[in-house]
This record gives sequence, C-alpha cells and structure tokens, in this order.
Amino acid sequence: MNIYTIVLFLHIISAIGSLRTSWIAVTLISLVLMITLGASLIGPRMRAIVMSTRETPDGSLPSQLSARIHDPLLFTVLLIQALLLLGIVFLMTTKPELAGSIIVMGVALVLGLALGVLVSRSRRTRGLESAAHTDRTREPVA
Repeated sequence: MNIYTIVLFLHIISAIGSLRTSWIAVTLISLVLMITLGASLIGPRMRAIVMSTRETPDGSLPSQLSARIHDPLLFTVLLIQALLLLGIVFLMTTKPELAGSIIVMGVALVLGLALGVLVSRSRRTRGLESAAHTDRTREPVA
C-alpha cells in the first residue's frame, strides 16, 4: 500500500460524490487499517529480514533468518491484508449499504485471521514432525 493508492482512491471519491456513501467510508477505514497494519507489523519485520539477508553469507539459510521469514504473525497479517483488499474490491463492485459493508469487512478480517492461525499452526506442526523424523533417522552414537 503506498501513497499513490490513497491518492487514486481519494480521486475516485471526489469523482463519485462524497464520503456520505457508506461503502466508500467503510473502504476508506479499511485502507487506513491496512496501512496501519503494514506500517506497524509488516514493515519492521521486513526491514529485519532485509538486514539479516545482507549480513548473511551466501550458502545455507541460518535458522534465525529462517525463523524471521516464517514468522507466523507476518504471514497472518499479510493474509489479513489480502482478504481486506478482496473485501474492498467486493464493496466497490456491489456497493452495499452500511450494515452490509461492515459485515463484508468484518468477515474478511476474521477470515484472514482464522486462515493465518490455521496455516501457521499447520506449518509449526509440520516443522515439529520433520524435526522428530530427523531425530529418528540419525544413527545412534556408540
């Protein structure tokens, strides 16, 4: 999400009419939420990943960098943003009243959060299973 998106959206608002149209107001609030999530949760984590990759020599991926890349919160927030964006597209095409707009964006938010938690949990479970498998395949030390 960048400043050009916001300028474009504000231009569309001025062309359509005003913020009195309920779906536009809900969309604008959703965009502010997406920007806030990106700036407060995604931005710092992505900067840390970029700094770590610059400090890491070529070759295998260190476990600390891998943990940052596979951060469950980062993935969950990205999913939430993607589903909020889909909700905004839905609002722009269907133009529902206020209650419908709030319900659509609420469902998008909850669905993004639920999917993020489920995927993060399954990733963690797979990681534990592969670690257990690795331990079983090692030869015993005599």
